[in-house]
Amino acid sequence: MSFEVTYNGDIQYIKVFYSTEKTRAGKYYGEFYKKMDALASDIKRLKQELDEDSAKAAKIAKNAANKALSERFGALRYVIDERHWDEDMVISKILDDRKEKMLALAQKTFNNEVLLEEDGAEEYKIHLEEGGIEVDGESIETSLMEFFDSDNYHDENEAKLEKLEKLDWFIIWSRTEAGEFKTKGGRHDGNFSSKELNMENCLLTYRNLPLEVPSNGTDIFSNELEIHFVDETRASLEMRDA
Repeated sequence: MSFEVTYNGDIQYIKVFYSTEKTRAGKYYGEFYKKMDALASDIKRLKQELDEDSAKAAKIAKNAANKALSERFGALRYVIDERHWDEDMVISKILDDRKEKMLALAQKTFNNEVLLEEDGAEEYKIHLEEGGIEVDGESIETSLMEFFDSDNYHDENEAKLEKLEKLDWFIIWSRTEAGEFKTKGGRHDGNFSSKELNMENCLLTYRNLPLEVPSNGTDIFSNELEIHFVDETRASLEMRDA
């Protein structure tokens, strides 16, 4: 007797591109990573300068604005409202220029072929909650929330994010697909037991095998490509053909 277990839900595929010794030495895209590193280094320096100068620059701008208002309309008729003034209103055009150059370089370099074939990128996948388990096409009454609500699931996701946030820049491609996902080999001998369901590396498993192989194709719900800068901003990249 044999049976097939499937996870009927969503899976997210994630691929992250960033500078490493391996990617910088790459035959085809090594120069891309080196150029991105140089621009990111400029952004990091400019961001530090902006952080140091923003309060002083904001004060200069505010005083200049109040002086201009006084000269144009008379003393104290109009002044800058302190409640709405924010020193973050002062930005660095040079910093923005460097980010635009990084964005343009990434957009020029990355296409669907590069996304699929670039060596040295970090790849992983995770299951998303609100799915269900089926055995031979029949829904099984079992709660999966204990896996998705567990500390391990959240800690592993947060650890990946914290690692990326320490980088000067990275490009992340995330694609979410819905479908029915089985284990490699498909069928299992014996009888189904919910006790043999588990989660490892944010993927549901059955008998220690991840439920990650599509059974009948999938539907793509989201397909996003973003570049993240060292100043904690991000921008979308267009998915394009080679």
